[in-house]
Amino acid sequence: MTAAASMTIATAEDLARRGVVGAAVAACHEALAIDDRDARVHALIAHLMLEGDFYDEAIAAATRAIETDPDCSPAYLALGLAYDRRGGMWDQSVLVWHELAEVEPDLVTAHVQLGEAFAAAAFEEEALESWQRALELDPTEARATYNLAIASLKREGMALALPLFRKAGELDPSQDELFFALAGAAEDVPPPADPAEVGPTREVRCAAALASLRAEDLFGAADFVRLVLDEDADDAEALALAAYAYLKQQAYNEAMACSLKALSVAPTLPTALYSLGVVYARRPGLDRHAARVFITLARQAGAHALVHVLLAESLLGLQRYEQAGKAYRSAVRLDPACVRARFGLAAAHLTAGRHAEAQWEISRAAYYDTKRQGLFWRLYDAYAAGGERP
Repeated sequence: MTAAASMTIATAEDLARRGVVGAAVAACHEALAIDDRDARVHALIAHLMLEGDFYDEAIAAATRAIETDPDCSPAYLALGLAYDRRGGMWDQSVLVWHELAEVEPDLVTAHVQLGEAFAAAAFEEEALESWQRALELDPTEARATYNLAIASLKREGMALALPLFRKAGELDPSQDELFFALAGAAEDVPPPADPAEVGPTREVRCAAALASLRAEDLFGAADFVRLVLDEDADDAEALALAAYAYLKQQAYNEAMACSLKALSVAPTLPTALYSLGVVYARRPGLDRHAARVFITLARQAGAHALVHVLLAESLLGLQRYEQAGKAYRSAVRLDPACVRARFGLAAAHLTAGRHAEAQWEISRAAYYDTKRQGLFWRLYDAYAAGGERP
């Protein structure tokens, strides 16, 4: 590759990463004028076209990249996403995702997308195998679990699907972030290195406990909470922090006791409502109590999309599907990129026999999930570096 070509490609990459799409496309065409057989450039154009929802152009560029180099993994990703988002091209989509899974066998998203393409093409058994393969590679893959829950709902009904929806929800890292948002915790506060350096005031100790919880230092958090409760056994905020620490350890009886005591002091404390609602949701037969708690939490903290998701999931357990759908729609209005709400809304649609609407929600979940991952750039950088796996 000439120095001019290399410099032009670098410029195109930089512009694309910064979202300057028009200039990035122009730079790509300059690079192709120098060497029109560089698969990276064609893959980059496909990605840029996809970002602008120009699906035909994305398909053409990605296809050209793959013709140039059949191992160009970012091109397969762009091509598969273009087929999926265009719709009605499930046979081609299945082939592309299968090829990407061959080129990148350890890429979890390839197997998840392959399963969704199989499901859209009505190959249910093959879809299940793909999602199970994804979970073999990564047991914490929430999207594969959601898809298995949807498949279970179609075949066996909500009673057997609900545990899978709950399991997928527990795998969602945004749920922990909800607790910290309710607690008003800043994201960039490190936990104290030495408890002896923490001031003696209640406020400082509670803040230190919260920082420790965010860092998953449960023992450190317990030390700070204990200091607060030694001075005031009815401190609602400290009790709510203790409840969350117990929740993380799956000590549900202790979490329930701390939450209830906190709420006896401060009946609308969001952090205590959160922990109590989650405990009820995870204990069989307590869906009704969970729904009541999450209704109260939604009144106190309705600006958080995930609060409505938690309420909706408890309503699913009570078979109140219409109300669950309303709660999921509230979550989607607040956060259109909430994958958990999209899959839940798909479930609500399925209970009413609205299969087309359910499939659309699943496709939107896939759209936002792949954008969140930044997967194209991971594959692109690995390919540009010589094809090593990301």
